[in-house]
Order: sequence, then C-alpha cells, then structure tokens
Amino acid sequence: MREKNEVEIGEWNRLVKDAYNSLEFLVTMHYLREHLPETGKILDAGGGPGRYTLELCRAGYDVVLLDIDPTYTAFAEEKIKLEPKSVSSRLIASVVGDVRDLSRFNTNDFDAVLCLGGPLTYISDETERIQATAELVRSAKPGAIVCMSVMGYLAMLRTVLSRVSEELIIPQYWELITEGKGNNLVQDRLWHFFRASELQQLAESCGLTTLEMVGCEGLSTGLFEATNTVAEDPIKWERWVELVLETATEPAIVDMASHILYIGQVG
Repeated sequence: MREKNEVEIGEWNRLVKDAYNSLEFLVTMHYLREHLPETGKILDAGGGPGRYTLELCRAGYDVVLLDIDPTYTAFAEEKIKLEPKSVSSRLIASVVGDVRDLSRFNTNDFDAVLCLGGPLTYISDETERIQATAELVRSAKPGAIVCMSVMGYLAMLRTVLSRVSEELIIPQYWELITEGKGNNLVQDRLWHFFRASELQQLAESCGLTTLEMVGCEGLSTGLFEATNTVAEDPIKWERWVELVLETATEPAIVDMASHILYIGQVG
C-alpha cells in the first residue's frame, strides 16, 4: 500500500515544482483565460488532484471535477475546503469516473469542458480515445469550448534519446516507437503519444472546430536546466515567459512540445 497522499501530493506539486514544469500550467491557464466564457459551469475531466479545478474556482467558475482515482478526488476536496467559502462553494461536485464514459452527465450540460494534463495519453486504444473525445464533446453545450492536452510524440522521442536510450536497441521498445502508432511503455503501462495533426484530426472528427493549438512548454521543451537557470533572474524569466507565450502557437513549437493543448469549439 502506498503511503497516504504520496502520489497525490506528487501530482499536485508536479505543475509547480520548478520553473520548467510550471510552464505547462502557466501557458495552459493563459490560453484558458483567453477562450473560456466569463462565467459558467465547467467540467474538469481527468483533473487528478484538482490543480486546475482550484484555479477555476478561484476565478469564479462553478466546477465539476472528475477523475478515475478516488484518492485524487478526495485530495482535491480536502484542498478546496481550505479555501474561503466564496471559492470552496464553487466546487459543485467531485466525482469518481472515467473520461470514456460521461453518461452520468446530460448532453449539452457544461459551458466548457476540460481534459488537461494528458488523460487521453493514458488511453492506448484508438477506439477508446475516440470514445472519450466524443464524450467530452457530447457533454458540452453548443458553442462551448473544449480543451484537451496530451503528451507529444516528438518530445517522447527526445526523452528516449536523453534518458532511456536503451529503448533504441531493445526490440520490444523499438517496435513500439517505430510501429506502435505513437505508443510506448511507461512504467509498464502502454501510453499513447500524439503528433499535433493527429490530435487535431481526432478532435475535429468528434465535432469540434479548431480554434487554437498550443505547445505548453513552448521554446523550453526539453531544456530543463536552462529554463530553471533563467528563472533564477526575475527579469530574464519575465522576458523568457513572454517569448514562450508569443511563439507557443507556431506549428513547429506545438508539434515538438511535451504537452500539446488543443482548444476547440462545439459546432
């Protein structure tokens, strides 16, 4: 049995543990602020321990958090209870569930639907990824914004080079990397890594109109040490973040990013 809250705290801290990892959260929130409605009810599907849920509650949205792991939803509830009533009351529900089956929610139920941080990457089966995406779209109102972020295939290959190059000569991994249609084993689980074009095609096939695609780590992708070093100087960091945001939607940046954010609108 894992130590109480060990994994939950690790995931909660993932987006803020250093400057490099904070870019995923910072860039995602920047584009959410640009595209979300001013008010409304939002579904945070696959929201883990609730980092985005909390930020959205603080911004005045009514939020439903859904995650497959009950320890995450319980962790989120406890975190949000510590907030002022004006914030904590914005959490409508914290629900244990799977993004592949949102039947508990009515069709056209939400003013915006989010699936951030990579839940679709954890679904290795293509048919099930389509099912999950279709469910996200079904639960959103006509005209609503749907935002999904996934882990990038090209960034995964760079990680193989820099951290686990043995995969290049182990047949099991090499076959997945080259013939597995974007799949690879991560801690003995099969994950699916996306090209930007694949994510866009998936979203549009399920009824979304593409508004924007974003490379969350942007120009910093893979540059852990350099990014964290620049962040030690507040002026340099401010200017670097400005550059990251200015270039985050360029196609080359999007396709190379560790996390690719898709923003679409329900027709």
